[in-house]
Amino acid sequence: MSSPLKYTPVEEITSIVAKGKQFYRDRQLALSHEKNPRKADLQFRVTQLQKLYYSVKDHQDDIIDALMKDFHRAPQETFTLELTPLINDILLMIKELPQWIKPTKVVDWSAPYMFGSIQVEKIARGLALVIAPFNFPLLLAMTPIANAIAGGNSVILKPSEMTPHVAQLIEKIVMDANLPEGLVSFVHGAIPETTKLLENSDIDMIFYTGSPKVGSIVATAAAKNLTPCVLELGGKSPVFVTENFDTSNLKVAIRRLFFGGFSNSGQLCVRPDYILVHESHYDQFIQQAKTILNEFFPQLDKDTDFTHMISKGAYERTLGKLGDTKGHPYLPQSFINNVTKGGENEKNLLIPPTLISDVDWDDSIMQEENFAPVIPILKYNDLDEVIDKVITYYDTPLVQYIFSNSQADISHILSRVRSGDCVINETILHVGIPEAPFGGIGNSGYGNYGGQHGFDAFTHERTIFKQPFWMDFTLAMRYPPYNINKIKLVKFATENKPNFNRDGSRKTNFVNIFFYLMGALALLGAYYHNQLDCFW
Repeated sequence: MSSPLKYTPVEEITSIVAKGKQFYRDRQLALSHEKNPRKADLQFRVTQLQKLYYSVKDHQDDIIDALMKDFHRAPQETFTLELTPLINDILLMIKELPQWIKPTKVVDWSAPYMFGSIQVEKIARGLALVIAPFNFPLLLAMTPIANAIAGGNSVILKPSEMTPHVAQLIEKIVMDANLPEGLVSFVHGAIPETTKLLENSDIDMIFYTGSPKVGSIVATAAAKNLTPCVLELGGKSPVFVTENFDTSNLKVAIRRLFFGGFSNSGQLCVRPDYILVHESHYDQFIQQAKTILNEFFPQLDKDTDFTHMISKGAYERTLGKLGDTKGHPYLPQSFINNVTKGGENEKNLLIPPTLISDVDWDDSIMQEENFAPVIPILKYNDLDEVIDKVITYYDTPLVQYIFSNSQADISHILSRVRSGDCVINETILHVGIPEAPFGGIGNSGYGNYGGQHGFDAFTHERTIFKQPFWMDFTLAMRYPPYNINKIKLVKFATENKPNFNRDGSRKTNFVNIFFYLMGALALLGAYYHNQLDCFW
């Protein structure tokens, strides 16, 4: 693989989009001629996912190598944070898709619907655009691609231009999977290429992972074409260490916080961004944190299995914040011993894992998300006051972390702080829960994925209602000419009655009971009526 990445000519993007859209339309046309379209469609989707799975497995060593070239990604982090979750995601889709694709039946006992047939099916949205980030350039590109295929869509991927080796490898993985031409297409590039994609009205949905700032731009562009979006954004995710935390677990808690805060060199959208420690534990927390930091990194230089910053810009922004902070930075002793090699560190974009104690809310390190291996630690004495600060400065984080042995403290924080997710006494592992939804709220985005939620994100729920013609004599009062008797009949047949009085006490609802009995009769006659096709 060569680098730098060759960008897609802007003038070719319209034809790439048209090709992807045409593949989807041709596929739907072909399915319409199948004897059993749903069965044929399911087999097609599963087959493509199976081929994708084996192609990913065949390129595992290439993936590790590409991530090492792009930003010195530690191989263990690649296995733990990207490869294994991706493989598990695809296998789950293959296993569960036959169930996910099935329409669901809806039962309604009210008069207009009791003899009708109601079902909800999940249909493909069409042509999906996936815009992937640099920090997890494989997982956050390939999982949405697999979700899109599982949902019956065609898809265009715009990989991150900041990880060129991975971008090229993903295209090779898809090519080697021998997927049908047009099912998955690629556009490589940066702002001009992405802008051209966003302007295209043939895009039927957008899945974007990245910063809130760019997410707003994506949403604005999508709104012009009424294109639905899933926005997976970031933000400053807080950690609460409450007064009622059992400090006998402090060492384990800090190790878990460091795993979340320093993995991928802190370049995670769900990382613990800052830690709020109650004053009763603060000094002990700082002392223990320094000890564990040195245990984690007994040797730290450019060759250590520790991920580097993605770009010179990200490296310099972090150095600038560290230079301006009024707190007290603490670095691993092993890095300080190698500080004479500072030129090499700059060349390799190596920022050491750094703790900053005695930080205030107006500090340079608290002005924006720290997408770097830097963790500020703040002291607080009143839970509600510090929650007020969180809500004022950084409301709706992607995730909040609570370390406490008090359910009252946990419930109190959850009641006041809105977040995409919440993790208690652990960090970042929630992203890998196969069947749980993952997504933001407010400034941290909207829409979910993960397991069936990823399938749902790339599909539309369509209601199909089928009514027998013989039912018309019971619903004739809906037709003109209108009169007062018809109004009374409509209200009697369609308006539900409350099972409570004005004071809230319960009452018997004879009208509803009547219709429940009618519904029971409908059940008994359902088989009979389903056989009388002449009535439809």
